Amino acid sequence: MSEQKITGGWGWPGNSRKAHYFEEGQITSICGKWLYRGPREQGNDGSPDNCTACRRALQKKREKAAAEKLQQTGKLEY
Repeated sequence: MSEQKITGGWGWPGNSRKAHYFEEGQITSICGKWLYRGPREQGNDGSPDNCTACRRALQKKREKAAAEKLQQTGKLEY
């Protein structure tokens, strides 16, 4: 069997009321409550249909990455 690359993004696990965020190559959501291997949607981070815990964790990860980049380069880019 060939391994298919799993992209990061928002996915809708079965029986879930909300979309959850999954990082690239991971099958566990960043809130830690769901497993999912299906298709994932890029962007749409501000949707009310997204899991609040995932949205907050994603925002925190992005802020941390931006702060690290600022430390390394001295420039903040959005």
